[in-house]
Amino acid sequence: MDGFFITGTDTGVGKTLIAGAIARALSLQGRRVGVMKPFESGCRRNGDTLVPADALYLRNMAGSQDDLALICPYAFERPLAPGVAARLEHVSISLEKVQEIYSQLSAQHDIMLVEGAGGLMVPISEEQLIIDVVRLLQLPLIIVARSALGTINHTLLTVREAQRAGIRVCGIILNKVSPEPDEAEATNPEVIRKFSSVPLLGQVPYIPVDKRGDADFLASLAQSNIDLGCFA
Repeated sequence: MDGFFITGTDTGVGKTLIAGAIARALSLQGRRVGVMKPFESGCRRNGDTLVPADALYLRNMAGSQDDLALICPYAFERPLAPGVAARLEHVSISLEKVQEIYSQLSAQHDIMLVEGAGGLMVPISEEQLIIDVVRLLQLPLIIVARSALGTINHTLLTVREAQRAGIRVCGIILNKVSPEPDEAEATNPEVIRKFSSVPLLGQVPYIPVDKRGDADFLASLAQSNIDLGCFA
């Protein structure tokens, strides 16, 4: 069983869309794809139940039948960092529980895609960060970053912090999050390659809002714009 942890350089960089597109593309190759988003904040309430929209999206894109409570064991209503939301909602997060669930899910799938919350340095408790989850699960890292101006600094910092923690960084995916033109998008990939020495796995064009739920479109986008050989 293979597994990868997908992180962002920040919140709002499109890592859920990219993770979903990759999950769909891999499932079309005939692989049993498992997904997990251990922590999700800003969940809408449906009666007494919190609905983790990102985790649900990932499950649908992967074609998974796994229980949503396993895919996302920690769902929070407040749109805050998981560690802050957990404290305010009086929830104690256990990384041992996350590890046990990951092991349970991974035993049922050919490949696991685990999506973080925000970036590596987002707190999940009073003492632990997302990066501690990556190290605990011993997964290689895929970094999703904006393609626009400012991404060089965010991406290089993420790469270096991961490597400093002993995490293997498999590659970077640049995602265009705005339809507006940005001159820096033409030069950012070369600079990031040079200073990170990490493979650039792809550059994803802007995904219109009305296409973000189109599984076939996203699978085709991943197949055309991302080096899926990394996940082989």
